[in-house]
Amino acid sequence: MDERTNPLSFNRLVQDLGLEARCPSDRPLYFLLPPAQAVGPLRGVGVLGRPPGSPERYAGASGFFLWEEDPLLEAFCRKEGVGLALLPPWVRPEALRLEVQKRLLARQEVWGLAGLLEVLPRLMDRPFLELLYHATGLSLARVAPWGEVLAFAGTPPPDHPREAGAGKGYLALEAGEGVLVAYGPEERLEAARGLLELCARLLRLRDLERSLERMQEESLGGVALEAVLLGEAEPERLRAFGIEETVEWVLALLEPPPVPGQHRLAEARRREATLELRRRAGGYLDRLGIPYLLGTRGNRVVALWQVHSEHKEALALLKALPEGSRLGYSLVHTGFGLQEAYREALIALKAARPGEAVSFAGLDPVAYFLLQQTPEDLKALTERFLPLSEKLLKTLEAYLEAPSLEEAASRLHIHPNTLRYRLRRIEKLMGPLKAPETMARLYLALRARDLLRE
Repeated sequence: MDERTNPLSFNRLVQDLGLEARCPSDRPLYFLLPPAQAVGPLRGVGVLGRPPGSPERYAGASGFFLWEEDPLLEAFCRKEGVGLALLPPWVRPEALRLEVQKRLLARQEVWGLAGLLEVLPRLMDRPFLELLYHATGLSLARVAPWGEVLAFAGTPPPDHPREAGAGKGYLALEAGEGVLVAYGPEERLEAARGLLELCARLLRLRDLERSLERMQEESLGGVALEAVLLGEAEPERLRAFGIEETVEWVLALLEPPPVPGQHRLAEARRREATLELRRRAGGYLDRLGIPYLLGTRGNRVVALWQVHSEHKEALALLKALPEGSRLGYSLVHTGFGLQEAYREALIALKAARPGEAVSFAGLDPVAYFLLQQTPEDLKALTERFLPLSEKLLKTLEAYLEAPSLEEAASRLHIHPNTLRYRLRRIEKLMGPLKAPETMARLYLALRARDLLRE
């Protein structure tokens, strides 16, 4: 009979691990628990440690694992047929749990899953994937929305999908903050799909629990951040959240994709989009392992964090957000000039298109000047310096973007002579296109129009 189809016994585990068996037992072993958690029916339970009080209620257990000799418990185990093994002093409980899970999952999936549900909350990503790798034989990776590999097991390829789906030689499943990707032959992927789906769901539940805990902590920092921005609290209050005067930080404003409509359903969707934006931003910043603060203003999220590489971190943060979000961020600051940083981030955000992260430092002077103007001023500037019909405006844009007149005519699907005729009409309204002052007015007006559209 195939050994993989038989439940793991206490004796076999002790033999596999090279432990000293004081009391042998052929009882099946499904998972390990400390004495305090070993309640109810104990069939299949391995008890880690000496139980308090009388051991009588543990008579149905598979066996005990102890770090020190216990003659009384050993006598009880011999009498009841319960196993007992001694562990070396350097063996940690979690290491033993993992060894048991590897063998359970390799033998019979259902017993492994029972133990997996017990072990998962205690495991970081890497040991969990290692356990799953031993169970399935498939190389695995957990990939964050911003592309970072959070953990891997086996020998996965260097490039990974970021969204759930299936392809040649891989299966990617949504797993909370990112995807769980398995690699291998299609028949093995299909055979392990049930287990992979369950593990992905367990990871989602674990991430949701962590997210709720994180949001509770973030709410305190968010209140402090908002109070400082409004001038209702001293900036020194931020020291309680790890933001010191000597720490370099940036402030960013995040905005979700727009939700059209003014009805109640649209308002509810906007609130949901903002909450999702904040959740994903918190997930990314939490992974950085640095002090950060998150707050909400309207449908925007305010993020302040200790920075090491502002451009790289801002781009990675954008990738972690829902598609179509935009982000503007301030200069790198020290001290507590939050109001100034907020104005910088707001100006940068206005210049950002959907899917873009724009820094205040990267704004060109024209954009900076235009972003100080009201929408009414921008509209007046556009109407004054672009007095052209829609057809002539498209002609002008194609002419300015193309490397040559012939290429511009080709893009417009017209004859070059037709383009020359239209350009003469434009020059009558705007002035010579080769004149620097005409081009300066055009550039200013076109940028103003683009900002109005955004």
